[in-house]
Amino acid sequence: MTASVDAGMHFFKLQALGNDFMLVDARSTPFAPTPDSVVRIADRRTGVGFDQMLILRPGDDGVLADVEIFNADGSRAEQCGNGMRAIAAWLDRRGELAPGTGLATPAGPVELSRHAEGGYTAVLPPPRALEPEALGLPAPGLSEGLADWALVSLGNPHLILNSDQPPSSDDLAALVAILENGPWRGRINIGLMHAASADLAVLRVHERGAGPTQACGSAACAAAWTLRRQHPSDSPVAVEQPGGTLVVDLASRAGHVVTTGPASVVFEGTLA
Repeated sequence: MTASVDAGMHFFKLQALGNDFMLVDARSTPFAPTPDSVVRIADRRTGVGFDQMLILRPGDDGVLADVEIFNADGSRAEQCGNGMRAIAAWLDRRGELAPGTGLATPAGPVELSRHAEGGYTAVLPPPRALEPEALGLPAPGLSEGLADWALVSLGNPHLILNSDQPPSSDDLAALVAILENGPWRGRINIGLMHAASADLAVLRVHERGAGPTQACGSAACAAAWTLRRQHPSDSPVAVEQPGGTLVVDLASRAGHVVTTGPASVVFEGTLA
C-alpha cells in the first residue's frame, strides 16, 4: 500500500462550542493538502474527522501566523470564527498567546486573547450587508415563505432567515432543501434564527462545505448583526446554538466583531 503524502504530519484536534477542527502548524514544516486529501482526512469514520481544517503558515506584517481554512468537502473558507478561538486555546496551551495576538485570515486580520472570566476572545473584521446580486444569485424564493432574511458577509457569506420559534434540526433541513434545490446550492452558509429577546438569538446553521454543525462562529456574528438591525442597542448579543452560547459584541470595537466563548484542545496525533 502506498503511504499517504500527508503521512507523518502532526496535528491537533480542537473544538469550540462543538464546532471541531484539525489544526496543523505548518509554520516550519511544509504541508500542502489537496482537496481530495482534506476530504479523506475529514471523514469521521476513517479519518480524523472535523468541520474545518486550519493550517498555520508563517506570518507577515507583525502577525503570528497566516491561517488557511479548508471545509470538510475540500473547499476553501474565508473565515472561521470558532476556529479562531480554538487556535487561541491551542496557542495558550503552548504559551504563545498574548493579549491582541494577531492572525491573518483570507477575510482580514483577527486578534486573539484569553478572556478574564474564562474562554477566549476573537476580534473579527466588521460585517457588511450584501445583496444577492453581489454573489450572482437571485433573491431567496419569496413564494416559499422566505421573505424575512438578511445577507451578511464576515468575509464568508451568510444568509440569516428569521423564525418565529426556536428552530429545530428538521426546520433547518427543510430550509436547506428549499435553498439547495437551485442556484444557491453550495454557495452560502444558511442560518435559521429565532429572536428570543432583544439580546438573545437562537440559531441553527448549515455551513457551506460542512453541513449542519453544532455551532458556527461567523454565522453567530451574522445573526447578532441581524438582531441588532431589528433591536438597536450597544449591548452584547448572546447567540445560542446546539453546541453552546457565544457572546457577540458589535459596539465596543468601532464596528469590529468581538466574540467570546469556550474553546479547547481535545487531542493530538500523527497522520499514518
